[in-house]
Amino acid sequence: MFEDLSDFFPRGFGSEPVDMEMIRAMARDVVLRGQTHGMDRQQYLARLFTETDLASLPIGHLMDHRIRMPRDLALSLEDKSQDHIINVLNHMLCACPHAEGRDLVAKALKIQLPELASNLIKIREKDPLLFVDIISGNLEDALNSIEISALPGEHLARVNSSIADLLVLYSMFEMQLIAARAVALDAGKFLPFGYTDVTERAAFDLVFDIVNAYVYRFEQNRRKIYELPMLRGQPPVLAQRFDESFAKQTASSLGISEIDHDESFGHISKEIYDFFVEMKEYLVQVKADPAFKASPKHGSDRFKSTAASTYFFGVSAGIQIAFAAHRLINLSRRKRDLTSINANRREIAFQAWLTADLPAKRQKDATAILFVIRTLILKDDQAGTGFSSNGDALALLKQMESHEKDGNVAGISLLKDAKRDYPMKSAISRGTVPLADTIGLVGVQELDLLPDYRLGLNLPSSTAKCAMAEPKVRHVQRPRNKYSIVRRSRSNPRAPSRF
Repeated sequence: MFEDLSDFFPRGFGSEPVDMEMIRAMARDVVLRGQTHGMDRQQYLARLFTETDLASLPIGHLMDHRIRMPRDLALSLEDKSQDHIINVLNHMLCACPHAEGRDLVAKALKIQLPELASNLIKIREKDPLLFVDIISGNLEDALNSIEISALPGEHLARVNSSIADLLVLYSMFEMQLIAARAVALDAGKFLPFGYTDVTERAAFDLVFDIVNAYVYRFEQNRRKIYELPMLRGQPPVLAQRFDESFAKQTASSLGISEIDHDESFGHISKEIYDFFVEMKEYLVQVKADPAFKASPKHGSDRFKSTAASTYFFGVSAGIQIAFAAHRLINLSRRKRDLTSINANRREIAFQAWLTADLPAKRQKDATAILFVIRTLILKDDQAGTGFSSNGDALALLKQMESHEKDGNVAGISLLKDAKRDYPMKSAISRGTVPLADTIGLVGVQELDLLPDYRLGLNLPSSTAKCAMAEPKVRHVQRPRNKYSIVRRSRSNPRAPSRF
C-alpha cells in the first residue's frame, strides 16, 4: 500500500546519522501537499488562468507545477475574440498585470503574442479540437494529430509555430508557480491548523506532532464508534486541530481513494492511520537514538533561521528562479526540435536540453526574465519595484538598466550560483516526470521546468490523454525525494537567505 518507511532511516540506529533529508521529504508530503483548502486539482487549474496573485493559491497545489488548462476552459475559448485569447496568453506570460513586465518577458522569449493569437484563431477555424489541444497544453496530442493529418504547408507551419510557442509559454507559467510557491512558503502559509509555533520548531518535531495527532484522533474516533472507553490524559498538541477536511486532503495528496464509508473518517482515515502508525514507530526509535539526541544540528534545524523555501528545497528562492530562467532560455532555443512531429527527434532534443550547459551568467534574456519575476512575483525589493503605493505600474527597464550602470547586473550573483549549484548537477540526469498527479515529483523535478510533461516524453507509445484516462487502483507508490542541502561551513560561510 505505502512505501517501506524503514528506508527513510538507517536500520541500525546509533551506527549512522539519521537522514534528515528524508525527514524533510516527509514534512513536504505530510504537511504541505495535504493543504489544498478544499480546492480540487481541476478547480485549482482553472483558477490559475485568472488569478493574479499566484502565491494566494493553496500551497498543496503549488507544490506541484505540472499544469495544463482544463479542457472545459479551453473549450470555452472556441468563440472568444482574438483580444480575449491575447489576454489569456498574457496571463501565462506573466500573471501579474504589469504591461511592461509582460513586454520584457515576451521580448526575451521572442514571442509575438498578437501573431500567436492570430495563428490560434486560424487553427480554431479549421480544426477546433486541435486548437483545444494546443492552447490547453496537451501538446503531444496535438503533435500526434498533425502527424496523421495531411495539413497544407502554410497551415502546418502555423500549427508548428503555435505548438512551439505554447511549450515556451507553459514553461514560463511553471517558472512563475515555482516563484509563487517560494513566496507562500516564506510567508509561513505552509503552517497547518493555524499552528504558528511551527516557526520555532524543527521539521522532525513538526512531522512527529502531525503523526501523533492523527493516530490519537483516529483511535479516539474508533473507540467512540464502538462505544469503548476513551483514551485518558492530555491530547497531543495538534489533536484538536486535526479535522476530517485535512484528513481527506492528506488522503488525496497521498493518492488514496476518497471513498468514505461512515459518518466520520472511514476508510480514508484507516489507510492514513496504518501509514502513520508505522511512521510513528520509526520516529519514536529515531527520537530515542542517542546519536540523534547528541547531534545538535538535528535539534536546531529551525524554520526561523532559514527561509522555508530554502529549508525545503536546499537553495534560495532567488537561485531557484535563476535556474529556471537559464533553463527557459535553453528551452526557447530548442523549441522547434522539442515540438518536432517526429517523436524520436523530440526525445533527442529533450535529452540535449537536459544536459545543455546553462547560458552565460550575463545572458541578457535570462537576466530580464529573472528581473521581472523577482520584481513582480517574488516581490524582491533588491531587484526592483513593480508598483507604486497607489497601485500605478512603475517602469521596470529603467530600474534594470540602473543596476547595469552601477556595475551590479540585476541578479548576476543568482545566475552565477544557479550555474554551479546542485539543481543543474542533478537535472542533467533526471528522469521524465510522471503524468499521474497521484505520483509525486522527485528531487530536482520540483525545481526544474517540465516540458516532458506536456510532450508525453515519459510514454513509450500511447498519448498523454489515454494514459491520464487509465483508472488508478488505490494507492500508487510515491517516489522518494532526495535533496542535497547546502549547509554553512568554513568553506561556505554565507548564511542562508531568502534571495
